[in-house]
Amino acid sequence: MVCYDISDDKRRQQLSTELENFGNRVQYSVFECHVNETQFAELQERLLPLIDEAVDKLRYYPL
Repeated sequence: MVCYDISDDKRRQQLSTELENFGNRVQYSVFECHVNETQFAELQERLLPLIDEAVDKLRYYPL
């Protein structure tokens, strides 16, 4: 499960677009992603450049 809190509309849209490639939206800022370890590493690699770590929050929760 991936959850985020991003204040900037453009960054938020970019992040949600990337997440749609890996899973399904279950709430506005929550995605359920069924990925293996390799896919999870790729997911992180794609998402981290899209956020501003000073103000945005991005969390991964294994299910």
